[in-house]
Amino acid sequence: MAAKEGENEDNEVPIRQRKAHKKSRLGCKNCKLRSVKCDESKPSCKRCKSSGFVCSFTETSPSSFQLAHFNAGPVFSVIGRSLGPINPGLRVPVVKPVKEGMGEIVLDDFALKALERFRKRTVFSVGTKKSKRVYSEGAFMLGLKHPFLMHVFIALAYLHDEHLNPNSIASHRTPLAFHWYQATALFHRRLATASSVQDPSTLPSSERDSLWTAGALLGAASFALLDVQSVDNVWPLKESDPLDLDWLKMSDGKKVVWNLADPTRQESIFHELLAEKTSMPDGTKEIPPDVLPSIFYSVFNLDASSSASTNPYHTAASLLAQLLPHEITDNTVIQFLSFLTQLDPRFRKLLEGKDPRAMVLLAWWYTKAAVHSSWWMQRRSLVEGQAICIYLERYCTDVEGICELVKFPKRVFEICRSNGGTASEERGASVLGG
Repeated sequence: MAAKEGENEDNEVPIRQRKAHKKSRLGCKNCKLRSVKCDESKPSCKRCKSSGFVCSFTETSPSSFQLAHFNAGPVFSVIGRSLGPINPGLRVPVVKPVKEGMGEIVLDDFALKALERFRKRTVFSVGTKKSKRVYSEGAFMLGLKHPFLMHVFIALAYLHDEHLNPNSIASHRTPLAFHWYQATALFHRRLATASSVQDPSTLPSSERDSLWTAGALLGAASFALLDVQSVDNVWPLKESDPLDLDWLKMSDGKKVVWNLADPTRQESIFHELLAEKTSMPDGTKEIPPDVLPSIFYSVFNLDASSSASTNPYHTAASLLAQLLPHEITDNTVIQFLSFLTQLDPRFRKLLEGKDPRAMVLLAWWYTKAAVHSSWWMQRRSLVEGQAICIYLERYCTDVEGICELVKFPKRVFEICRSNGGTASEERGASVLGG
């Protein structure tokens, strides 16, 4: 600022003069939108090149940003936060099978079409009304910055294709296997890197959100990944395999992702969805008398001394007590999924060992998931639910209370089968009441 009259010259503050410059009106549209100076280099200005934008001087109005990845050419046109058509040239990272080195590929036409099906169809079939909006807009935008997510989106689209058209399974099996492998391998790499950071809050916000997006969608995909219809070919009836209950391990792994990503933090795109947790069931709660059929209390030792720390069945039984009276809908499904994310590690070990009591509790939860209209939940819930009932009636009739406890889930699954895979909550409730 200018010195006041009469002040000592030694105390005068020098006035900083702005350098004369000529204002350019010829800069590229991206720099104009971002309100930054464009150096007007051709064919791509330095700012666009360093930021990953496709630089263009050909359009007269700066209507959109175009984003490039690995100098692959135009990929997306982003107007506001709405995505335009996906153009050829999208490159994504891949893990090479030899020494697990890193590389990149250009997505072919089949993968690009699967990506379109995900963002226009599949994304609207997963989650609540609020989460559908977040995943269709915010989460997909994350894929532009963290392109490993594209493998997740494509794999889920192929799984949805198989549900809608079972005859497409053979043609989709190879690309599904490829993108599923890449999605999980890249996710685990990113997770390992993030886990090595002492303070997760120092990670970039978009990185944390990308981890939660991948974890949530891979959890849904792993639950949907069941390519058999016969109950004899699924757990627990089929021959034991190290991959049995892999989907449950994925759900258990979401606890690790939650701690790293903390999707409830203020700046997360998931904040509004997950910040309010008061309505979520809590498996550590006591189980009041009479909220479950009386046989539960004797078979699972749910007396006054039972707690989550002393009884490996308590958490699952407590969650069932809180969930069974309620209808499962698109808006409540996240509450029912808490049964999987809150499971006691001891209970999961019992399931892996085919413990009859643990399996019958899972079968009761499956009765709720099987009557829900969600494509990614129905098949496993129905097929594995029936397989559990057959296994228990075939091998576990000598276990106290099992024959009685299996009646309700068995009947619900029979109703679902007779109705082509669906059953109303009312019919299921009437079976329980009877």
